[in-house]
Amino acid sequence: MEQFKWTTKYSVGIKSIDEQHQHFFKVANLLVETALNDAAAKEEVIALIGSLGDYAFYHLKTEEDYFDKFKYPDAAEHIAEHNKYREQVKSYLDLIRDEKTDIRKIGKEAAIFSGNWLYHHILLVDTKYTKFFIEKGLE
Repeated sequence: MEQFKWTTKYSVGIKSIDEQHQHFFKVANLLVETALNDAAAKEEVIALIGSLGDYAFYHLKTEEDYFDKFKYPDAAEHIAEHNKYREQVKSYLDLIRDEKTDIRKIGKEAAIFSGNWLYHHILLVDTKYTKFFIEKGLE
């Protein structure tokens, strides 16, 4: 499987958010690599699914804190998109608690879903706040 690649087309023009997006891609890539590695321990895949979820939730909260701080007018719509992602990640976390779950399959699925979601979310949703946040002084 091909790695999720960060390019400047995914930049939202705000350094801290771009750095978080890049890290998000790295965690998703590590999860895919680990899930595809037959020698990887099941516990390692489970831990990486948890790490992906934790980091995603941290990142989404960072954006939402900026929405609150600067009174971003499209916050409700944007947060609704975040909540859809959160619900999907929670379903992956629930699945890994079931002993019958194929952990490697779920790990790969969670990583692919997250990477693809992030690609589309950045380009279609996050880029809408770039001008607004830069006008508020974020760089």
